[in-house]
Amino acid sequence: MTLRVKADVWLARPWQCLRGTRALGTTAALAPNTPQPFEAIPQYSRNRWLKMIQILREQGRENLHLEMHQAFQELGPIFRYSIGRTQIVSVMLPEDAEKVFQADSTQPCRMTLEPWVAHREHRGLRCGVFLLNGPEWRFNRLRLNPNMLSPKAVQKFVPMVDMAARDFLEALKKKMRMNAHGSFSIDFHSSVFNYTIEASHFVLLGERLGLLGHDLNSGSLKFIHALHSIFKTTTQLMFLPSGLTRWTSNRVWKENFESWDFIAEHVMKCVKNVYQESAKGRPQSWSVISELVAEDALPMAAILANCLELIAGSVDTTAVPLVMTLFELARNPDVQQAIRQESLAAETSIAANPQRAMTDLPLLQAALKESLRLYPVAMSLERILSSDLVLHNYYVPAGVLKSFKVETKEQSDVPMAYRFVLVPSPSPLLTFRPAS
Repeated sequence: MTLRVKADVWLARPWQCLRGTRALGTTAALAPNTPQPFEAIPQYSRNRWLKMIQILREQGRENLHLEMHQAFQELGPIFRYSIGRTQIVSVMLPEDAEKVFQADSTQPCRMTLEPWVAHREHRGLRCGVFLLNGPEWRFNRLRLNPNMLSPKAVQKFVPMVDMAARDFLEALKKKMRMNAHGSFSIDFHSSVFNYTIEASHFVLLGERLGLLGHDLNSGSLKFIHALHSIFKTTTQLMFLPSGLTRWTSNRVWKENFESWDFIAEHVMKCVKNVYQESAKGRPQSWSVISELVAEDALPMAAILANCLELIAGSVDTTAVPLVMTLFELARNPDVQQAIRQESLAAETSIAANPQRAMTDLPLLQAALKESLRLYPVAMSLERILSSDLVLHNYYVPAGVLKSFKVETKEQSDVPMAYRFVLVPSPSPLLTFRPAS
């Protein structure tokens, strides 16, 4: 079984595409009192051929989260459907999620991101924690955790993120000073995208790309273009069978592979540089890969694999929450002012010790968490469990994909679409003005 989190976002146009919105599951039959077979679970069915044509036309799934919302409304808190030969069960209640997690093991199994795996297999590269399952996933995860998630690691990379953030803010201030009105409006997502690449690259590989200035070198521009291309083509390929897209989307596959090849070559060069400097006994500035190399925690191929995935996986998942946090603060000026006052009061202590940002800005942390609640990064969390389970008195056998959905109850004025991660469509314009 698999666990998949479906996170819906309420739109300003209140579910215009959901005709006849009703209370959850009002058309679904009550759950039976005694355990029923898997086939008795309410089934969600749509014309697969029409859906396939829609995906090809839209080059992705624009309304996937809305479709899942409608399915839960019509069928109740549990339903099943299939994607190809894969049987999927979706649930949404917290108590169901708890049961699934309790049945989980220390080696959770998830569905793979096929376009990424296809590149690794064709190029003879290893997979990292984003794509691995089972014992190999656990082996890699336990060796990455101390250098990425431990308090000691956080203390080392917070100053690096702080340095990139200060450069980013200086670039914004410069744009304001250059404008005759002292303010400017932009599609902020592209700017934050560059910042998150810069900070992520610095922490993982120990090098700056120089993405926060006005004059970007050709190498940096190619790096940005390659990451944008990976996200775009992944969305176009991930919802359809690879056997079909190899015929219908050959150009997209080519672009996807070439973009991954460029990122892989760049990361490999950085990893080799760290190995060479380490072999010469030269002191290394801190980075995730320098620690992994120094500790001999993973072989070079595994370090390359994990850095590839972390570089890609840490960009939009950071950029979108930042954009939506600023959007909500712009819509709630009282909260924005309170956070500004909190930041000014903590400015001196944080300048002396960037670690204090983790403790001295509780209101800012709360705002970030609220943005993540309103605009969840992931459409789904997936698990393929190794044991059978009974949910709502339905028997769900091992090996079936299982889903759990979280709904937000707040309204938003920004339509959201699923393009690899949940993103605003279109991205909201934000206006920046100097604060008095």
